[in-house]
Amino acid sequence: MELATVTATLSSIKTAIDIAKALKDTNLSLEKAETKLQLAELVSALADAKIQIAEFQDLLLSKDKENKVLMDKLALKEALRFDGKMYWIKKEDAAEDGPFCQKCKDVNEKLIRLQDYGDYWICMNCDKSYDKS
Repeated sequence: MELATVTATLSSIKTAIDIAKALKDTNLSLEKAETKLQLAELVSALADAKIQIAEFQDLLLSKDKENKVLMDKLALKEALRFDGKMYWIKKEDAAEDGPFCQKCKDVNEKLIRLQDYGDYWICMNCDKSYDKS
């Protein structure tokens, strides 16, 4: 899709440039109607190019958003630590955030914070409990 959009845009711009050159190189003997036709073609080609550039910008924005989502997922994956029971997120200051439910993360790819109930942790999403020992 991206290559086709770029190719179409470049083609429209080339057409507009060719028409502009033809208009520039015309002599006074050209009839007024022919000049108006060429100007109309130029405006049309430029409008097509503008639309295609807007479509390309939308595509780039979409790809940027998709890239950010993937980068965020990768950063989270690198920051996650599994201690054999539950997940923790490593922070820059050497502290850890968590714990998070192993079942919810592994099955549903959701980070659900566990709640502290004295001797154990419990997940309020799936009701799984984890001993603190």
